[in-house]
Amino acid sequence: MGYIIATLVLDATVICAAFVLAYYVRFSGFLPMFYGAPRLEPYLIPLPLITIIWLIIIKAFGLYDRRRLRFSFDTFYSVLGAALFGALIVVAVGFFYRGFSYSRLVVIIGALFVFSGLSLNRIIIAQVRLVLLRLGVGERRCLIVGASAAAADLAARIKGSFETEYHLIGVVTGDNGARAVEDVVPVLGDLDGLDAVIERERIHDVFFCSEIPQDRLLELMLACDLKGVGVRIIPSVADLMSSKIYSEEALGVPVFTLRHFRISGFNWLLKRAIDVVVALGCFVVLAPFVAAVALAIKLTSPGPVFYKQIRVGLDGRRFTMYKFRSMVEGAEEETGPIFAKHDDSRVTAVGRLLRRTSLDELPQLMNVLKGEMSLVGPRPERPYFVEKFGTEIPRYLERHKVLSGMTGWAQVNGLRGNTSISERVKYDIFYIENWSLFFDLKILVRTFFNVVRGK
Repeated sequence: MGYIIATLVLDATVICAAFVLAYYVRFSGFLPMFYGAPRLEPYLIPLPLITIIWLIIIKAFGLYDRRRLRFSFDTFYSVLGAALFGALIVVAVGFFYRGFSYSRLVVIIGALFVFSGLSLNRIIIAQVRLVLLRLGVGERRCLIVGASAAAADLAARIKGSFETEYHLIGVVTGDNGARAVEDVVPVLGDLDGLDAVIERERIHDVFFCSEIPQDRLLELMLACDLKGVGVRIIPSVADLMSSKIYSEEALGVPVFTLRHFRISGFNWLLKRAIDVVVALGCFVVLAPFVAAVALAIKLTSPGPVFYKQIRVGLDGRRFTMYKFRSMVEGAEEETGPIFAKHDDSRVTAVGRLLRRTSLDELPQLMNVLKGEMSLVGPRPERPYFVEKFGTEIPRYLERHKVLSGMTGWAQVNGLRGNTSISERVKYDIFYIENWSLFFDLKILVRTFFNVVRGK
């Protein structure tokens, strides 16, 4: 709560300071004025109301949620949305108020300062929180009850993260499956001794595995709740299903139904229109660069400029995908279809640079224009791998519910090339089931920064 209050106070200060500063920037003489500079007082009078309205908008965008204490791209986009929406509200109110003619340019400049200030506030709070967590201030001591694979995964994630507030003390289980977590954290006892462990270790939160018998699980959860201990549940199907669910009523009984997702109708048209416009714009802007790359490939190694390969896309349809050739000609004649490795000897000198910067993917803009791919989506694979992984990895074939992409949620999270296919599938399914234009924009921005940083 202390972090939230501190952020709230800093945000209110930023909003007030942003508009005062915007006034001076607008009327200091750097920008043209047609009627002379107005007095500052009329801009100060509505400032408390503007601050309250903007704080409500920031709250509506979820920026006072404890989960946003770690600054991320999600936070960045929420701050941007709050700043833009707040500016629209202020402009609208100023338009209908006839008592004074407020400069809209002051509002625009103020919104830019608000955006910068809100972002800076959250970066500062996040860094202060990390420093305090490393000193043990604000950490939450937690236990895991149960020993499923999901529990072992959660234990590894908590132990491997320096940004989480959770400090994992150990595991309580009466099952023989404790070996799944013994290598990560110590086993402190069985279910009958849970109360004693909570008291002795001063536990704040308990994560329960749903593998525990339901009647016992409810009993233990109620006991923890009565002690003021936070209760969390690790679902047993977490590794198999990331689907969103929605509830409905059937004959008076609440039931849960999987949400089947597919980009269609107006959403498909909008996504397709953006793909075409951006792809055409990239072709125009990057034409000289593309010509230079093609020339470099032709001069440094024998063979064609472009590499064509059959891939599997939407609804399992096959198409020819284009790339700049980055390997020697006939690289897979002896090995057959295999993933490229780090420092692969088949990669040419120019190809190594193209691969490191992902610029070998640029010709896929042609696939985007042809409607075979999208800018964002699961990366397409070759038929050999689709047939192989389709029978080995749960839900792998669901990746073909949408157009394949030049970049995707898995790729911007480091899962590209010779990495875990099952992990990639989890990210791809998450993207499909949570798709939005906002999500696509986020992935494109992260892709740009990853390319710039050589990642």
